[in-house]
Amino acid sequence: MADADHTDALATLHDAGATRVPPWLALVSALASVRPGSIGETIDWLTAHRDELEHAYESGRTGPLRLAEVPRDMQYEPDLGYMDRTARVHYIRGRSLFKDLTKRSFYQSAIFAMTGLDLRERDCELLDYLGTVNLLVDRHVWPMAATRRVAARGGGYSAAVVTGLAMMCSPMLAGEAAAGCARFLQRARAEAEAGGSVKAFVERILRDGERVMGFGRPVVGPDERVPFMADALERHGRLDLPFVTLLREVDQAFCAAKGLRSTSAAWAAAALCDYGMNPEQVLAVSNYWVAVCVYSQALYSGERSVVRD
Repeated sequence: MADADHTDALATLHDAGATRVPPWLALVSALASVRPGSIGETIDWLTAHRDELEHAYESGRTGPLRLAEVPRDMQYEPDLGYMDRTARVHYIRGRSLFKDLTKRSFYQSAIFAMTGLDLRERDCELLDYLGTVNLLVDRHVWPMAATRRVAARGGGYSAAVVTGLAMMCSPMLAGEAAAGCARFLQRARAEAEAGGSVKAFVERILRDGERVMGFGRPVVGPDERVPFMADALERHGRLDLPFVTLLREVDQAFCAAKGLRSTSAAWAAAALCDYGMNPEQVLAVSNYWVAVCVYSQALYSGERSVVRD
């Protein structure tokens, strides 16, 4: 762990104490900077630094409230957003929030804030539809189950949401899976542009034992969302764009080689890549859809609590 990571963790704990974040959630926030490699390493780090962790949290809790600060090497120019405190004007990516962005839909503004892309209203209608198709709140889905375990026991909405979002960090789920597939599609595209065969590329990947996100759906089976996503892309004239076209070819190769079919994560990845998004942006927009499921589950399970005879 770098010294800067340790310093960042303490700074976050201080801010958490100042804003009255519950202690256990404050530790979760701090651990995100140090990211120990195992459960044991996590416990060892917390134990070894117990005194200074407690001091950082307590100094924030008892000290004067002030605005958060970040290190100089994280102070970007231009910044993502800021508030002109004299004029009381907010800016996002150089645009005035009140003057410019309020003329757009919230979805357009959210995509702009996340990616910097200026999407047309019709494009956002398509992404809005894809997001709706991916509203999967089934309690058997891992983030939903984790969210319910907290909310139904009275843990509260915020704690339940944090739990569900943490489960979404799995490389197998939600935006992480879509981002993994986006990276794979970029590799497949580079292979094709170099004159290689997509089919041979997929066969080589499988022969090497590499796991590719977005193909195959263990436990549940074929993804029922895919036909709806494909139909929507066709209605919007985007079914034959480069990455979606490539996905269809890759899908056929995976099916022929191993009987695996594409999932909604793969179609989300291809559709968003065709808008010019990179894998991290694919992750962000995909999780923007899925996070609503966690929010919904946290409220629903909290309202109903534990079923009693």
